[in-house]
Amino acid sequence: MNENVEIDEEDECCPDPEGHEGEKKKMRYKIKMHCPEGEDAEKIKEKVLMRLGKELGDRSNVVMTRLNDDDLKKIDALVEVEAFKSRSEAAAFFIQEGVQARKDLFEKVMPTVEKIKELKEQAKESLTRKETR
Repeated sequence: MNENVEIDEEDECCPDPEGHEGEKKKMRYKIKMHCPEGEDAEKIKEKVLMRLGKELGDRSNVVMTRLNDDDLKKIDALVEVEAFKSRSEAAAFFIQEGVQARKDLFEKVMPTVEKIKELKEQAKESLTRKETR
């Protein structure tokens, strides 16, 4: 028996893009598919949802950016020919590629960033100790 399966799920996926601390944005997705004869629709649904979760799990952070017209046209061209499903997916890909291409830069910078974070934390602790005296 062929069965049509509709997946209509809502997930908390990422921080609220408007910056409300502690709030998560709900992401809704709807998938319609045809279930082949002999296949368990619920198992297929579960596999699809797990796959979606894995795909989005690595990219659950929202970053807003502005692009110039030329760059946007290039991104849109890749979406148009279905090299990417969306502008967001294309932008995430190119950011990741840029980070990988400049891996040496990040290897130099990250230890300094960690040290800065430590020093800031020490300064905060020092100030709170003085305030409680």
